[in-house]
Amino acid sequence: MASLTIDNVTKSYGQTQVLKGINIAIEKGEFLILVGPSGCGKSTLMNSIAGLEDVTGGRILIGDADITQAAPKDRDIAMVFQSYALYPNMSVRENIAFGLEIRKVPKAEREQEVQRVSSLLQIEPLLDRKPGQLSGGQRQRVAMGRALARRPKLYLFDEPLSNLDAKLRVEMRTEIKKLHQRLGTTIVYVTHDQIEAMTLADRIAVMRGGELLQLGTPQEIYDNPVNKFVAGFMGSPAMNFVPCTLVAGDNGIGVEVTDGNGNPSWLPVPNAGRLGGYVGKQVILGVRPEMITDPVPHKADEVMVRHVPMQVLVTEPTGADTMLVTELNGVEINCRINPGYSTPVGEVVSLMFDMAKVVFFDPQTEERIDRG
Repeated sequence: MASLTIDNVTKSYGQTQVLKGINIAIEKGEFLILVGPSGCGKSTLMNSIAGLEDVTGGRILIGDADITQAAPKDRDIAMVFQSYALYPNMSVRENIAFGLEIRKVPKAEREQEVQRVSSLLQIEPLLDRKPGQLSGGQRQRVAMGRALARRPKLYLFDEPLSNLDAKLRVEMRTEIKKLHQRLGTTIVYVTHDQIEAMTLADRIAVMRGGELLQLGTPQEIYDNPVNKFVAGFMGSPAMNFVPCTLVAGDNGIGVEVTDGNGNPSWLPVPNAGRLGGYVGKQVILGVRPEMITDPVPHKADEVMVRHVPMQVLVTEPTGADTMLVTELNGVEINCRINPGYSTPVGEVVSLMFDMAKVVFFDPQTEERIDRG
């Protein structure tokens, strides 16, 4: 395994710039996930690392070696594709061993490596089958096994789980996590699934329009997004965005909000010192659904907690939680409620707002305004 440095990498197709000066340093053994909407440049960046795309500017280094101009075969990188890309006429055993055979690895060593990888991925019973006889999850394991057999410096995963059904995707996600913990490999992984990103990554790179918006741990990205786009992209359900005005009163700086029936409430804000310049101005309040809940007794006396009567518009039971939809300042918001709390549709119920981790954005620029 090795470190990876992406140094001011740009990529253009004619006049269209699809990568705009990307800078990321990945440590040995780190699991980095690239996320963003379709067309944001994450797959182009992945292909540039693999050597499948030439970069327009900047450098790519594996360890201390500059591989920017190196051919794909000389980069010592293994890639796992969304489509699996298995040879249909070869058995699982032959698919796994093929890359080793091309590199003139002795037969005994090839067989030993096939056994190691098939044991690791628990696919020993499948070794003599053809890809057409395998399920999607089994084919994905074989594709991973072919990459693992090479023991390269770097692994690239390009949306490897997107073709699987929801249950299998969760299972394979766990397998990939365990695999990384066991082997300590350096991985760059592309996905559009933010839950995948949150559960797998050591660090997440959020991209949009060819730019790197934020790079950080999953918790940093979740708790301290740099702008409204990152805040809305990470989290399921997404963060609530409520337009409101910052006001200064006897209780300090806060926001005034009204429910769907026009009843006003005042909510305190954290980091008030960073918001002084916005008093009297419109801002966007960002609050995650799990910060609006049924009343919890042990939080009742906390400084940033307020109880607000709210009318229930919709309830969506999910088993462990109930998602409740209500209205605040003219926009619908999601709240995460204990399923044992009675929330009949149309009724007004008391909801607890924990404002300790709310964030604020400028309505024009959509950038964070309370970030330290």
